[in-house]
Amino acid sequence: MIYINQLKKSFGKKTVLNNISLDIEEGKCTALIGKNGAGKSTLIDILIGHKHANSGTVEDKLNLISSHNMGILFQTTNLPKLIKVKELYHLYQQLYTNPMTFNEFQKLTQFSNLQLEQYANKLSGGQKRLLDFVLTLIGKPQFLILDEPTTSMDIETREHFWNLIEQLKEDGITILYTSHYIEEVERMADKVVYLEQGSIKINDTPHNILFSQNNSIIEIMTFTEEQYQILSETYDIEITNGNLKIQTENVEAVITNLIKINVDLNQITIYKKSLLELMFSKEERVVQ
Repeated sequence: MIYINQLKKSFGKKTVLNNISLDIEEGKCTALIGKNGAGKSTLIDILIGHKHANSGTVEDKLNLISSHNMGILFQTTNLPKLIKVKELYHLYQQLYTNPMTFNEFQKLTQFSNLQLEQYANKLSGGQKRLLDFVLTLIGKPQFLILDEPTTSMDIETREHFWNLIEQLKEDGITILYTSHYIEEVERMADKVVYLEQGSIKINDTPHNILFSQNNSIIEIMTFTEEQYQILSETYDIEITNGNLKIQTENVEAVITNLIKINVDLNQITIYKKSLLELMFSKEERVVQ
């Protein structure tokens, strides 16, 4: 367990982290999300020792934040020129006392023998990113920090990446990652931490975040102009892709009114807002 307590960081008069308190649980996958400038990178920089906080503490009882226990994938991949993929493996494995084998390396990358002989900087963007990730695993770290890990990956490579993350979770590896892909957060995170202007606004499991909502959405796929007029006089409605949406805390009352005006109940769907709508709608940048 890593305990972050009342962490504060300012640059001049600008407060970037405002009394951040957070536990990173051993063997769990924690998603750190928020728009650009929210403080995510600064928090990571403090954890790995690249920056120092003005106040507050980071307590690491299991010594996870140490060079031999931690693997870091930075947001930008910069592979050296004129060095082959297999040569990079041999270079990295010399840094560790118990590195993964070359066969394990090839299995994780899924690279062919021809790709292993390629210059690393000549790989596609997604292959470079996957290679950069697997290089962080050569020393068998117990704590992984992954900053936008699937940037540049195509769908197939991204799926392989998350299968690897599932394996790492099963092995009890502690993971902290940032992402703007909501499906990744919903799929893999045991806990979601939402940063906004240097403060933690949400710190909970995806399940609890979703089901703590009071409101439900009633979406009507088929309706007449007359039904639309009646509903718009009673509810604040929204039209999306030709469907009519009503947000309500009282589903039963809305259904009763729909029956009164002969709306076909076979043509409605009732659901909660997605994690994307709840959290990423706050982002100023476009979610990919």
